[in-house]
Amino acid sequence: MKLALSAAAVAVEDGVELTVTAKSYVRDLFCMADKVDAKASLAEGMVSLLPGESVVLHIATADAAALAAPGAFAAANVLRSANDPKREW
Repeated sequence: MKLALSAAAVAVEDGVELTVTAKSYVRDLFCMADKVDAKASLAEGMVSLLPGESVVLHIATADAAALAAPGAFAAANVLRSANDPKREW
């Protein structure tokens, strides 16, 4: 199955920035950050993207493990959209 998006995460001073770029239409993208850090929070809610569009999700976290491995926020069981309810992880 071809994924509708690509994602890259980097640790920043106050958390993680997760950049998501749509390869095709992405409907209702959301990040379940609490699966990585129970205290993590996002300012953004669900967002939809057209092909080629990007969004930067700011994840507020102070968890050392999450900051050491920010890519965990882009994992298939954390970063979800309505496009991929059966996406393998």
